Amino acid sequence: MITASTTDLSALIRQAPSVSPSMTCREALRVMFQHPESKCIIVCSPDNEPVGLIMCDRFFLKATGRMGMDRFYHEPVSQLMNRKPLVAELSTPAESLWAEAMLRPEPMRNDCIILTDKGTIIGTIHPADLLR
Repeated sequence: MITASTTDLSALIRQAPSVSPSMTCREALRVMFQHPESKCIIVCSPDNEPVGLIMCDRFFLKATGRMGMDRFYHEPVSQLMNRKPLVAELSTPAESLWAEAMLRPEPMRNDCIILTDKGTIIGTIHPADLLR
């Protein structure tokens, strides 16, 4: 059962670092290690608009996978980011946000949701936070 009301969403916001789509995966890994408390990294355009999302756990697994570190390190993050992250305004009702998150493909249902306030990124929220 969802207990957060629309006004409660601001209390659930988590800060997340952001990177540019042209940043290499090696550089993004550095950002990830500088922010160990964050579950994700927001990929932003030069206008600071969200264009993608990197979930840290998934990203780290790819970094240590069979692809090979050398090749991985030089890839731009735009090659590995989720190009269609869920972005919502802070004023979105928690129930609607939860429903929209659960409509995503199974592997992405637990991905962070990027929150904006009048189009400006203010942070992220994890779908599980909506259940508290």
